[in-house]
Amino acid sequence: MKINTIPLKIVVSVIMIITVMLSIIFGIGIWDIFHKPDILFIKVLFYFSFLISLLLNLVSCSQVYKILKYMDKDVIFTKQIQGIINRIKKITYAVFVVLWGIFPMMYHAAMITKVYATIPIALVFIFSPLILSTFTAVIEQLLRKIIEIKSENDLTV
Repeated sequence: MKINTIPLKIVVSVIMIITVMLSIIFGIGIWDIFHKPDILFIKVLFYFSFLISLLLNLVSCSQVYKILKYMDKDVIFTKQIQGIINRIKKITYAVFVVLWGIFPMMYHAAMITKVYATIPIALVFIFSPLILSTFTAVIEQLLRKIIEIKSENDLTV
């Protein structure tokens, strides 16, 4: 079964381009912070958390692109794909941990501005990679079962 992956590759490429642009912007922000006398640890943690999470997302997008290339070769249900999905799951766990670094800045901003609604919004933003990693773990388990069924069918034929 041949799947047309060109639209998916375009979407992943656009996401990667946006991620690179945001990484450059946050890199400039980090550069500006270190040249100002009022370096706050919370600001530095905020910018570094976003930068590291963007770079991890870039790695994750490259892994998704690799899966799409395997789909073009019609090699879908293999151990290589399962390994790539496992890597994506680990990367999304890492993004979840890294994004906890933005929470002190969001809490500080909420206390200064008295806009407490930003805290739940920040928590939704922080927990979204955890939801993605759970989904990826489910996909990994499904793929593992499919590979087992495929290997049993290959043995019977």
